[in-house]
Amino acid sequence: MIAFLQGILTAKLPDRVELDVNGVGYEVFVSQKTLQSVPATGKSVLLKTYLHVREDVQQLFGFLKDSEKQAFLMALSVSGVGPKAAMNVLSTYAPEAFFQAVMHNDLAGLKAIPGIGQKTAQHLVLELKDKVTKLAGVGVFSDEGLMGSESKTISDALQAMMALGYSAVESRRAVLSAVQATGEKVTVEEILKASLKSIGA
Repeated sequence: MIAFLQGILTAKLPDRVELDVNGVGYEVFVSQKTLQSVPATGKSVLLKTYLHVREDVQQLFGFLKDSEKQAFLMALSVSGVGPKAAMNVLSTYAPEAFFQAVMHNDLAGLKAIPGIGQKTAQHLVLELKDKVTKLAGVGVFSDEGLMGSESKTISDALQAMMALGYSAVESRRAVLSAVQATGEKVTVEEILKASLKSIGA
């Protein structure tokens, strides 16, 4: 198993990147968020990797954070979810927002992920809720800022955004951006103000 790759980024393509690792070129599929976050071509980058093997193909998937790889593998373990749909999860949500959607039975938010319909969204909740709850309980994702003691404040901010008419996906993205900009220990009002600013309201 290839745990990670570190090399020079030689190309950025719509759904993948190419890495030169000591003269060997690797094609690594990544989420849209990772594609936007990796450095410019010619720069060095380290990607956590997962090798997906089928009878007719072998594909490498890359992640900048362990939490992204964890979310991908958890989604991939669910009935009806293949690697493309699992990567779409990360293109739509940050890992902590995906875990929140699972924990709160947010079927509408999960159905917003390309390739995820009503039945698969239900499977995501049914098959992952206990796992995600256990991980949250031991603080595995507390460093991401959404699974720790501040989750109620963030949940309240999400509800306030949706009450203003924004979709679940828009609200989560804006609140995540606000938390990253302002820090965790802020009030609902401060998160809401920063969220509205980030969304251009």
